[in-house]
Amino acid sequence: MWTRFKWWGATIKNNKLLVMGAIATPVLLSMVWGIKLIWDHRLELDDDRLSHNERGTLAHQQGESPIGNLGIIATGVAGLFVLLNLRFASRDAEIADLSGADLNCADLKDSNLSKADLSGADLNCANLSGANLRYANLRYANLSGADLSGADLSDTDFTYANLNSASLRYTNLSGADLRYANLSNADINCALLSGANLSDANLSGALLFFLNLREVENLEPPQLEAKPSPFLCHVALPPYSQKLDLDPNRDCHLIPQLLSAPRTRRGTKSSGALRDRYDISLKEAQEILNEVRRHQWD
Repeated sequence: MWTRFKWWGATIKNNKLLVMGAIATPVLLSMVWGIKLIWDHRLELDDDRLSHNERGTLAHQQGESPIGNLGIIATGVAGLFVLLNLRFASRDAEIADLSGADLNCADLKDSNLSKADLSGADLNCANLSGANLRYANLRYANLSGADLSGADLSDTDFTYANLNSASLRYTNLSGADLRYANLSNADINCALLSGANLSDANLSGALLFFLNLREVENLEPPQLEAKPSPFLCHVALPPYSQKLDLDPNRDCHLIPQLLSAPRTRRGTKSSGALRDRYDISLKEAQEILNEVRRHQWD
């Protein structure tokens, strides 16, 4: 079961084929053109030494040469990549403006919403697991109870967004703007938070498990001491925490119960309002905790 909780290596889904095609197509065409020039020059040199009949035969062979066929293929490939680029550009344009949209409980798993405008959108309980939301605008969006596990949220704008009880485990939140965001009771397990701006974000009751908070921006002591306080376990805290005597493992004894608690157990200090998305036993949860505690922060 530990594989479910391994440190998440952020992966960014992109259209690699299109990028490679965009680079390879002009190179291929240039090569074809260069070979054709060399071929034509060679034919010109040979033409001076050929008879009239031989010239006619050679001209016919030239028209059927593999160079000409390769040129046709290269042109076709170039056209295909142009069409694919237009198709994806058109699709992105269609989903770009979703501001204020009602996407309540929508299934958007693994969708590409990069740079999309979702400001003020209702994404309550939406499934956005594995989605690409890089550079998306989610200001004032309602993501209460949404599943964002494994999503790419780097450089995403969550200013004033409601992420109450949302699942943010394994997400890439590097550089995300979380100012004034409501992260109360959110599951922020094994997320990447380097450069994330947490100014005035509400972390009350949030699960902060196996996180490096040393490189986040504007995280203040009161946010980690809010009531109900966030659950801290195996967290690399900012330097100021040493002066405040904050224990980065103060709630590790509760982690097994939090990870294995059934859905019906909510609203208490031991279970919080965290959603049960793990489907593991108490024994498995304890094994996960033991494995995580072996990790040493640099």
